[in-house]
Amino acid sequence: MSNTTVVCCAEMSDPNWTWVAQHFPSAGPRFVFAICRRRKIDNYITAVNLGRVLGALDGVMKAKQVKADVLVTHGPALAAWCALFSWLLRSKSIILAHSFNFASVPRGLKRAVFRVLLARVDGFVVFSNVEREIYSEAFDVPIDQFHFVHWGMAKPATTPSIIPAEDYGYIAAIGGNGRDYKTLVAAARLLPDIKFVLVVRPENLYGLELPRNVFARVDIAFGEAMETLRLARFMVLPLNPGEVPCGHITLAAAMHLGKAIIATSSPGVSDYVQNEDNAISVKAGAVDELVGAIRRLWGDSAACERFGERGRMFAEENCTEAGVARQFRSYLVSRGLCPQ
Repeated sequence: MSNTTVVCCAEMSDPNWTWVAQHFPSAGPRFVFAICRRRKIDNYITAVNLGRVLGALDGVMKAKQVKADVLVTHGPALAAWCALFSWLLRSKSIILAHSFNFASVPRGLKRAVFRVLLARVDGFVVFSNVEREIYSEAFDVPIDQFHFVHWGMAKPATTPSIIPAEDYGYIAAIGGNGRDYKTLVAAARLLPDIKFVLVVRPENLYGLELPRNVFARVDIAFGEAMETLRLARFMVLPLNPGEVPCGHITLAAAMHLGKAIIATSSPGVSDYVQNEDNAISVKAGAVDELVGAIRRLWGDSAACERFGERGRMFAEENCTEAGVARQFRSYLVSRGLCPQ
């Protein structure tokens, strides 16, 4: 029987969320949860996520109360707040910063603050190998403190869309972080006979004039987004050639749903995308190359099925909650908190 106690602090809308606890035996670690409620307060400097701050404080206080061995945080900002409160409250729990990913790496004073606070974090979990190098250099943390695991999820649940498509003959593009919709829209303009449905945030559309064959669905629920993806012929993942990897959730979701994928070639997705095996890669910003790949898949249903099936097999082997649980168990073993 394990005497290890884990407090998990996360920003989740579902109060019944239990992360990977169900993948451990009843005699395994004890899990305690601190869920942040999303609330914001404006001040004269910036918008402070009060729910995140109070959630971090609650997580650290619970860790002290139950004498937790490990405090697992989700997201970099939450990790920093928990590190601060752990120092202020003299918490002895070690901190594991899970799901450590920035849309863009902080710079200047903000980076300096993160460096100070993250020095109190014991380990970091990222969803691509290249992020180990990026964040190690950015925050002056030894690279061996960063651990890679594929994004893990179950096959996404879908809900009927409240905005029905005219028909299901379309290509989907999903997500907001690090996306290059400028290149995708330019390609779509050269393919007027093909419909595209974009599931985006308002800022993704700034400066873009959508042609008649491109439809945008803005800020819709996750289940709706997944239904849009499920009904598409295939998915395009257009990425900016930036320094921070994005798109892992979308990739894993599309693979679990058995959808063929055209993705921008990037070190950040190379742990998932295997060109001409489970997806097609195209160069960043290469409109003509993207047009060619889209025409190829649009006219070849057998190729769509082949790539989709290879992606589904990859996801079932690598992109699961069980895989995340195995990686977390390995971390506990390495700290002497779980038997071999």
